[in-house]
Amino acid sequence: MTVSKEAIGSILDGILLKPVRLYALKVSQRPNHTLIEVELDHLENRFGSVSLLECEQVSRKLKEELERISPDLDYTLKVSSAGAERSLDLPGDLDRFRGIPVRLVYRVEGSDTQKEGVFKILDRRGDQVILELFSKRAKGSGKKKEAILNTKDILKGNLYVSI
Repeated sequence: MTVSKEAIGSILDGILLKPVRLYALKVSQRPNHTLIEVELDHLENRFGSVSLLECEQVSRKLKEELERISPDLDYTLKVSSAGAERSLDLPGDLDRFRGIPVRLVYRVEGSDTQKEGVFKILDRRGDQVILELFSKRAKGSGKKKEAILNTKDILKGNLYVSI
């Protein structure tokens, strides 16, 4: 027996309580076995991190529902946080993760050239994002370099964890 990604997504819609939301859902069907991978996001956490307790609660409730609707389903369930270096949902996450280092891949305006850089998001004004080049050096170690990008030129991005 199998269960669809849509059915699992519907179950999660009923289980998840704000500020926790579904970040990603992957369902891999194999003969006689299903792998269900759920990644969660916490809208009120500065980095979007979900606690272990929240993952456990969602896992338990999802298992209960799967047992109820499909008791013969052979599956493996993985519930986790979206991760410290998660991909950004552009352009919305540009507002959400303001002040946090992000790695952006962007197109140089007026060309097909792509560049990559690590920035802190300072502000967003309409279709423009004001960025500060991120440096691991101590604060006050010189003049900050700012950049302005059009949101349409940002191809992808992810949170950046500096070590």
